[in-house]
Amino acid sequence: SGELDENRLVEVLAGERDVFKRRGNPADYDTFLSNPINVKLVVDVSASMYRFGYDGRLERLLEATLMIMECFKGDKRFNLHITGHNGSSPKIDLVHPSMELDEATQLRVLESMVAHTQYTYAGDHTIEAIEVAVEESAPDTLVIAISDANLNRYDITLKDLKPLQSAKVHAHLIFIASLGDEAAALAKAVPNERAQGCMNTS
Repeated sequence: SGELDENRLVEVLAGERDVFKRRGNPADYDTFLSNPINVKLVVDVSASMYRFGYDGRLERLLEATLMIMECFKGDKRFNLHITGHNGSSPKIDLVHPSMELDEATQLRVLESMVAHTQYTYAGDHTIEAIEVAVEESAPDTLVIAISDANLNRYDITLKDLKPLQSAKVHAHLIFIASLGDEAAALAKAVPNERAQGCMNTS
């Protein structure tokens, strides 16, 4: 058992299981089973993911989501929630802990994500999606929000990202695309290393 190692969030995105600081007896599996760790992945399925998909952002999102699902599949130590956000809604339920994440289910989730990017209204609910995820999560939940960093277009500023600093959960924003150096600048400006860039999921 252990505390989340927040310096290894990109590895979480890449599907790594061992991302917790070692503390006590690592073989104490019963503790994990009685107190599973809640993980909430909040994915960007906005129109810009499809419109600008030529740079690989949608493919990276699907790869990252698939790796997360495969990583936590059948692992009783974790409760995995996946929601989407786009111009139509700040919360689109995609995966909940009771779902069996077999290959057929994983495929349906990924197909649903692509469909949402194609048929959503233009607009952005990134901030609202993070707010909802933080508010609805149990204490100490790991909340990972994924965005293509198309934030300047909607006048989203550093101040708007304040929910990332919530003491209730471990909230982080990961940029998987960028217009110019927008993602790098935002990630650097967000306090406490609560934002990172991940432009390669391989």
